[in-house]
Amino acid sequence: MKNDIVLSIIVPVYNVEKYLDECLESIIKNYDQKIEVILVDDGSKDNSSVLCDEYAKEYNFITVIHKENGGLSSARNAGIDKAKGKYIWFVDSDDYISDSSISNILDAARKSTDLIIGNYSVFYPNGNREIYQDFKFDIKENMKPYEYFYQLGNVSYAAVRFIIRREIIYKYDLRFMEGIYHEDEQWTPRVLCTSETFSVIKPTIYNYRLGNSNSIMGMVNPKKSYDKIIICNSLYNISKKSDFSKNMIEYLNSRILHNYIAILNEYSKYSKEERKKLFKILKENLYLIDDYNSKKATVIKWAIKFFGIPITSKLLSIRNKISR
Repeated sequence: MKNDIVLSIIVPVYNVEKYLDECLESIIKNYDQKIEVILVDDGSKDNSSVLCDEYAKEYNFITVIHKENGGLSSARNAGIDKAKGKYIWFVDSDDYISDSSISNILDAARKSTDLIIGNYSVFYPNGNREIYQDFKFDIKENMKPYEYFYQLGNVSYAAVRFIIRREIIYKYDLRFMEGIYHEDEQWTPRVLCTSETFSVIKPTIYNYRLGNSNSIMGMVNPKKSYDKIIICNSLYNISKKSDFSKNMIEYLNSRILHNYIAILNEYSKYSKEERKKLFKILKENLYLIDDYNSKKATVIKWAIKFFGIPITSKLLSIRNKISR
């Protein structure tokens, strides 16, 4: 039987009974017969598992995977294994999609590009909302996805804004690194570097919730910094082992620097004991930014050399407060 599924929407679910209805109803509202929805219950301890089963029973385009808790990356990877669509879209279960997002994605899919990228909005518990329109530049002929994002600069790398051809995921083994925070920072650069063609959807396709009590994004946790070092090393190794172009390697170096600076920004938030551990790790991994000679990289390396890591971290903190 011919597979007519164009879009597989993978929704990892973990203890989100408060938000799951809103997420799934936003998808159902936008339903098209060319989509499937895969709910991956990652060992939820609340009523989320029951809700997943109820939706799957009511709607034949929704299926459920129940698995032991393994984290967001593990849940997404399980969904990849189950997906049948030409394209895959990851939607977090405490967020919701925009009206017309599915029809916009299906329209974009007719171009058969490797990657489709959408704009998004962020909303807060108090009702405030910020809409991010990141696509400030036209796509030049033969431009690669990584070149476009390098040009855009400081924009979101969240996996939820990328819709990728399933065959690209399998061809380049673009699975999520498990057991770490900030997995998108390791996944997205690989997606951008291995995709040859792309298109953008300028209307907002996704609505990202900030302020969820279950979210790990706002937590002060040293593991988040240690995991960024793991990500830096992963990208560094990819740049060394792959037959990437000079421009692509420069792009990867820019992402390594981005994460290294993020760790420096977090350094002063931790206890004295954790700062001691992190100082050692940062110093041992300073080589990660040696190959990158942008203006920003040069300033950071100079500051660390002459002022040291603690003072460089404080200077970055002051700069961030001034620039807000």
